[in-house]
Amino acid sequence: MKKTRSLLILLIILMSFTTTVSASSATSPTRTLDFKNNIVWTQDAYLPQLTVTNLGLKNPQDMAMDDQDHLYIVDKEHQRVVEYDTNTDTVVRILAYEGFSGPAGIFLAQNGDIYVADPTAEAIFRFNHAGDYIEQFNRPTTASFGDTPYKPSKVAVDNRGNLYVQSEGVYNGIIQLSNSGEFLGYFASNKVTLNLLQMLQDMFFTDEQKETLTGRVPTTFSNLYMDKDGILYSTTMGGTLGFMMHGVKKHNTAGQDMFAERFIWGFSDFSDITVDKDGIIYVTTKTGQIFAYTNEGQFIYFFGSRYSESDIAGLFTSLVSITVDSKGNLWTLDSEKSFIQSFRPTEYALSIYQATKLFTEGRYDEATVIWESVLRLNQMSVVAHNGIGANLMYQERYEEALIHFEVAGNRYAYSQAYWEVRNKWLQANLGMILAILVGAFLILTFGGRLVKKTKAYAKLKGIVLKFFRLRFVSDLFLFLKVMRHPIDTFYDLKDKTKGSVLSAIVVYLTFFGIFIWYTLGKDFIYQFLLIEDIDMNAMVIGFFSLTLLFVLCNYLVSSINDGEGGFIDLFKMMAYSFGPMMIGYILIIGLSYVFTNNEAFFLTTIEQVAMIWTGVNLFLGIQEVHNYETKAAFKSLIMTILFMLLIAVVLLIVILMTEQVYMFFEAIIKEALRNANF
Repeated sequence: MKKTRSLLILLIILMSFTTTVSASSATSPTRTLDFKNNIVWTQDAYLPQLTVTNLGLKNPQDMAMDDQDHLYIVDKEHQRVVEYDTNTDTVVRILAYEGFSGPAGIFLAQNGDIYVADPTAEAIFRFNHAGDYIEQFNRPTTASFGDTPYKPSKVAVDNRGNLYVQSEGVYNGIIQLSNSGEFLGYFASNKVTLNLLQMLQDMFFTDEQKETLTGRVPTTFSNLYMDKDGILYSTTMGGTLGFMMHGVKKHNTAGQDMFAERFIWGFSDFSDITVDKDGIIYVTTKTGQIFAYTNEGQFIYFFGSRYSESDIAGLFTSLVSITVDSKGNLWTLDSEKSFIQSFRPTEYALSIYQATKLFTEGRYDEATVIWESVLRLNQMSVVAHNGIGANLMYQERYEEALIHFEVAGNRYAYSQAYWEVRNKWLQANLGMILAILVGAFLILTFGGRLVKKTKAYAKLKGIVLKFFRLRFVSDLFLFLKVMRHPIDTFYDLKDKTKGSVLSAIVVYLTFFGIFIWYTLGKDFIYQFLLIEDIDMNAMVIGFFSLTLLFVLCNYLVSSINDGEGGFIDLFKMMAYSFGPMMIGYILIIGLSYVFTNNEAFFLTTIEQVAMIWTGVNLFLGIQEVHNYETKAAFKSLIMTILFMLLIAVVLLIVILMTEQVYMFFEAIIKEALRNANF
């Protein structure tokens, strides 16, 4: 027994000194987004494989992989580049150069040349494949470069030898140098993103005050990568609330972002980027996540931990670099703990990549089969449904594609497929549509004249007119007259010759019903809220509280400003003023089932016109009901809004204090009961 225990202790000691460790279980499960953009767990895409700690690295900053699966690691503190053979787990050579001061970036050109960026030395060094020094690129002397800081920390090189440099402290963008070191300009730059305070400053500050403002600079690029086709990719750090929309960019030859129209979901601390031979994009964050995107910028999944002080395979403290070998394994670098971690793809990841590759090659049927196998692993996989939908689109099976795009929540692609469905339907039924329109025109033009001469028409007309002359019915449709003649109608309303409380309540409740319908009943392209995600209690309470509070506050304000209108008068005026929004919402709901994203402008215009029209009605109503001049009515409206905000703040404070008092007494009662039981 003692002998067995001694052997176990010896084995544990030996394992503790092992420097290259193999791991076969996931330390941080893979996550993706569902169709509502919520983060959800999914199958493991990668599993930790090797943890390499025996290379003697200290604060490594970057690495690159060559065609023989050799890693070139920039060892900053030791001022060297370590070439490591991932196949044999051995160090091939050490590239040390006397000019190195603090190398931070590396790039391997297709001809085998090695480029090392050194911000401390303020230079980029070029070596041949054998490690012999060729030349270095110092600070450009061109006058147009001016006093721009030149501290190159990352570098990429195209097939012509032109350099793309990410320099510390440069906000103008990516520096582009010719193969001779001449400054060619800034290849690409980030836009300045203003916060709410800065937006308000732009609105209210004078030009002189704006000139004194500081901090209005774009975010800087954090890393670069150039693929075999000469396409430059970049990452950016910095964002709002920890997230970014455009932290990953794919640049065309003019430097423009090819992902500009796409929402690139990710965190705000992107640190490195690489692309494999099939176009899959891998991006790391400083805090330890690894993101995967398709070549079109569609988010697939991410895995990793935001922070870990534990020595666990697959978790990082400061993840600064990533690359991929010929077998599809990922290799990552932790700068703070100075180790390398590799990951191997699972069947789930390989299936996704294979399907993406087949789609790129135009083998849609085969790609669909692979995507269906992915769905068997994860039935709600957004990327799989998007993939199948795209395959069906290219096969002109648009109706089937709609189903998958809707499941994936992809409104943009759904709109494209629906446009094709609508176009095919219009082409197939154009003759029938024209015949119906012509027939309707003839019936209304000529048939109407004949019908009007009949006794039946006269009798029917009399019944209809008699119905609409009923006081309640005419009062019910008074909102239509408000839309055409608001001032005259509000005068009659105030004079009580038209309108009633009952009809106003019916119109008010009808508007509430239309509002709920508008919120929940639009077609998929324009319906961004799902019923299960909506708090109906909050919506009902919010609607009635906001509208009735408006009436109450205006009544109170007018009471101290010689207003003539009463609470009931204001309520009736408000209810009948909602006509434009009622009609506008109904039009939007109906057209949302016909229009695509290309016609969204019309729906937006209808909504804006309806809201402005309603606002004008309310303003004229306040003016007429209270018998105000224009200036007094405007003052009353502003004071009403301020009073509403004040009451809302007071109510919020009361609610919070009530909750605190309730929790206080609840704690006392529970403590008393606990002591009594004791």
